[in-house]
Amino acid sequence: MSAAKKVKKAPRYQEILEIIRARISNSQYPLGRNLPSESQFCAEFSASRFTVREALRRLQAEGLVESNQGAGSKVLRKSASGVFVQSHRSVSELAQFSLETHYNFLETENVVLDEETASLVGGAKGETWCVVRALRQMAPDRRPLSFVESYLPIRFEPLVPQLTLAQVPLYSILEKEHGEQVIEANQSAQALEMPRYISTAMLVPEGSISLRLLRQYNSTKGTLISSFNWHHGGERFIHRTKLLLDNDAAT
Repeated sequence: MSAAKKVKKAPRYQEILEIIRARISNSQYPLGRNLPSESQFCAEFSASRFTVREALRRLQAEGLVESNQGAGSKVLRKSASGVFVQSHRSVSELAQFSLETHYNFLETENVVLDEETASLVGGAKGETWCVVRALRQMAPDRRPLSFVESYLPIRFEPLVPQLTLAQVPLYSILEKEHGEQVIEANQSAQALEMPRYISTAMLVPEGSISLRLLRQYNSTKGTLISSFNWHHGGERFIHRTKLLLDNDAAT
């Protein structure tokens, strides 16, 4: 049998994404202006709202558009250039980066926490914790967006092999497999010089400045997981936060 091999058709959302991306690139949709509404795209492409939303979500992940509830999607730039834009107002949106990028596992080891690291990750000096290191990329063959070091209490050591294969937020696996629910998530950001082993993995010059995001997820038993996300500047990553005024502040 020598039947011709069928060419796999791209998903419908991918076709729509590429059309909109091309229109942005040639200024059919100008910078600073809103894209047509979801319903207009649904009518034009004879597609479901779910399909159109997936195309727009991926355009947002590429940094081409900014989506605001009730205000549509605004064009931010004409070319993605490998940049990832993250915005969040909730724990689920905090997981956006994990859901929309590729997790490339590097290594794992057990370490004894020194005083400084213990204070950052929510442990105690002298405790042994598991560390999982990986890169985050837009695709497996694209340059790294971030270097991730995830610190886990030693009670999670049996789950480490499963975490190395994850393409979902690591905390969600710990919740499911260990029965500990996240009750609080904290994030802090600091501009620091990359350690040499990180700049090497990130393919950037030694001494490069990084935006280091530390995310700590807590359960009723304490720290579930703490992750250091080392990002190389605005050329690869933009971090955006939208804050809404409460009633007292608005009056």
